[in-house]
Amino acid sequence: MRQGRTLPDLAAELERQANAKRDFLAPAQTIRLRSNGHTELYLNEPFAVGEIAHGQIAEYAGVPKGLYDRLRNAASDLRVPVAQLADCPQALPDEGQLAFCKDEPLFDVMLNRLLRQGGGEKRLVRTLDGKARAFLSSSYNPDLDNWDVLRVAAKALEESGLGPENVVSCEVTERRLYLKVVSPKLEATIDPSNLVRPHGGHHMLREPQVVQAGFVLSNSETGLGSLSVQQTVYKLQCTNLWTIEEGYRQRHLGKALEAGDDGALYRSDTRQADAKARLLKIRDHVSAALDETKFRALVSRMQETTEVRLEGSVEKIVEVTARKFGLAQGEKEDVLRNLIEGADLSLWGLTNAITATAQASPSYDRGSELEAIGGRFFALPAADIREIARAA
Repeated sequence: MRQGRTLPDLAAELERQANAKRDFLAPAQTIRLRSNGHTELYLNEPFAVGEIAHGQIAEYAGVPKGLYDRLRNAASDLRVPVAQLADCPQALPDEGQLAFCKDEPLFDVMLNRLLRQGGGEKRLVRTLDGKARAFLSSSYNPDLDNWDVLRVAAKALEESGLGPENVVSCEVTERRLYLKVVSPKLEATIDPSNLVRPHGGHHMLREPQVVQAGFVLSNSETGLGSLSVQQTVYKLQCTNLWTIEEGYRQRHLGKALEAGDDGALYRSDTRQADAKARLLKIRDHVSAALDETKFRALVSRMQETTEVRLEGSVEKIVEVTARKFGLAQGEKEDVLRNLIEGADLSLWGLTNAITATAQASPSYDRGSELEAIGGRFFALPAADIREIARAA
């Protein structure tokens, strides 16, 4: 499991972000982009545009992301003559200042025209520290945010008899908030007693491996996924962690948003009450993730993977796994190395190799995705298991 911030550092950063963020609601036709060494998004003031917002703007405008990025990166070279005032981003915010633009980046001209086609449709622009970090629908609920989620999660931990010492990893990235918690109250052993026969010069599982129940609470303020609570299993021996993708999810949809003349969102009591009711459900779903019956059932499925021998070529097995689960080349190489070094040629050994790779990922987001990929092995159809185990 990849490490992130300390819990006090996370809390301090989330509180800072809660006080620093600004959200705006504006008709698409009034939003402008301008290339000025980097891309700026104009509302009543300019904001640098983050990579997540770039992807969302491209999707809204209907421009393939590859083309969008090529035009954006070539803004200083690919320029076109523009004679109409409305196509001139430099004329904003006071368009009366300029009457003619000689030429403008093709990126600016094309995207601004496409945004104008959105007419009066409102877009929610989420900003933080002078950057437009998300470009979202007006139906997005901005009240299910990370600082409030963390505070409710702290209460849920207390009610479950857990505390800060049980948070084994936490982080906030531009994409998501993560809080990974383990309960020592629910513990089991993956038992190797029936797997002492050698295979390829190695024993498949050489000693008991202790695992504990847990959950990961995750949330996105930028439209990249729901508020969720998912069951996890944590292995004490090497701190591998598996995330089970089934679980509680709360989509960020809510009441209609309203804004003042400057586009800044109103703080609606009705909307916030709705968000509070949703947040309180976190407590119930934390309890569900730590349910002993669910944990024992998952441990049983994990035990079953220890009995599936990898009978094919190790290199081919990893290649098939990489293709099936979308592993990058470097990740595939790390999985192969971890599998060989682990000397456990079973399906359990393979999923351990993937979650070990998660620990070395340079990205906390990607490391968490790899932990979820590891968890998918415990629900694989028999046909997929045979395809992986017998790859040759």
